[in-house]
Amino acid sequence: MGSIGGALYGMGALAAFVLWKKKRLDKTGALLLAAGSLLAFGIWAGALAGKEQALQRIEREPAPGGQRTLKVEAEAEGERRDMELSVSPQAYREEELQSLCEAMWEEVEKGIAGENESLDRVTGALNFPDRVAGYPFTITWSSSDPQTLSQEGKPAETLSGEGRPVRIEAEIRAEGQDYTQIRSFYVKVFPSQEKEAFWKRLQGYLEELEADSRADTAYLLPEEFEGKTLSFHTKEQDESGMFFLLGIVGAAALTIGKKKEAEKKKREREEKLEQEYPNMILRMAMLIGAGMSISGALKRIAGEYGREKQKEEKPLYEELAAACREMESGVSESSVYRNLGARCAQPGMVRFSALLTQYGKSGAKGLKKALQEEAQTALQERKERAKRLGEEAGTKLLLPMTMMLVMVMALIMIPAFTSFGG
Repeated sequence: MGSIGGALYGMGALAAFVLWKKKRLDKTGALLLAAGSLLAFGIWAGALAGKEQALQRIEREPAPGGQRTLKVEAEAEGERRDMELSVSPQAYREEELQSLCEAMWEEVEKGIAGENESLDRVTGALNFPDRVAGYPFTITWSSSDPQTLSQEGKPAETLSGEGRPVRIEAEIRAEGQDYTQIRSFYVKVFPSQEKEAFWKRLQGYLEELEADSRADTAYLLPEEFEGKTLSFHTKEQDESGMFFLLGIVGAAALTIGKKKEAEKKKREREEKLEQEYPNMILRMAMLIGAGMSISGALKRIAGEYGREKQKEEKPLYEELAAACREMESGVSESSVYRNLGARCAQPGMVRFSALLTQYGKSGAKGLKKALQEEAQTALQERKERAKRLGEEAGTKLLLPMTMMLVMVMALIMIPAFTSFGG
């Protein structure tokens, strides 16, 4: 990026300090931004410092290192180009490969038998590794009798009692070099004596016993099988995990349910505020037109609500009553009106509180007309909202109606097709 990159990184560190001072970022965010900018600046400066160094010799990594790529800038008669050079690790000499191969094979031989007693009696899987850590070779295994012993070293599940000799061949290749060596040996594979086979035979024996004793009053379990002492125990089903999961699901469901219930109550409150708002505005305009002060009109409306025995909650009038109590406690009228709009958090009430604040300072002249215009606006908004809700209800009914149509068509068409088939 040249000099632009260095300037940009420096500006990043400076921006971190400025944003932290202006409290646009907290301390952690500012430190992260500053650290990233300074680190980028250091890398940029290091790259710029080493850019013009002459390069004639590239040291290879000692074997068996990995291939690496270098980005360089080449110059020819004043013209420069960016280039990438691939540098392979230093290759082994043949005598080194021979020595490494011998050492690796010694390690392989130690682990080939796996859990078997020896290669002369193979009853379980052999260990055929594809490579050995620390050596630059890959090993490919092959079996002379894959039906008896697979190339992965696994014996067949069904074998006769006599052992079968199998020739194993391992082809060793050096990675990235022309070097190959073949190692071969013989193993003798016998029928598997693994524990799983024992349990399968026991399962079959138990099924035979159960079938033979169906005429008896009880099914007696054996105490011995193939020379091994047996014992059986009832196993209690542990359902603790299920109850733990149910507890988690229940807690999550309860939390989500409470959240949805709170959202539902909030939505219902907003709907009631919108429904009550136009009537309250008209009532307010009538009282203001009759010569009452703003505070007096509010107290009159709130008092009428308090004297009535309401069958349902009316949040708007409850908020007006709370505003009146604030005025009686000594809070200024302008603060009371602002608090009223903030608590209701409904567009109409915010406009209403702004009107009260404005005309409370300049006098109530003109407030009646403004309230009447606001009432007309609120009524129009309520009509548009009712229209929108009706459209949404029609959309929600579309899926059930479609399903009912499909069911009716099925009830008509299926008997018709059945009668045609008969």
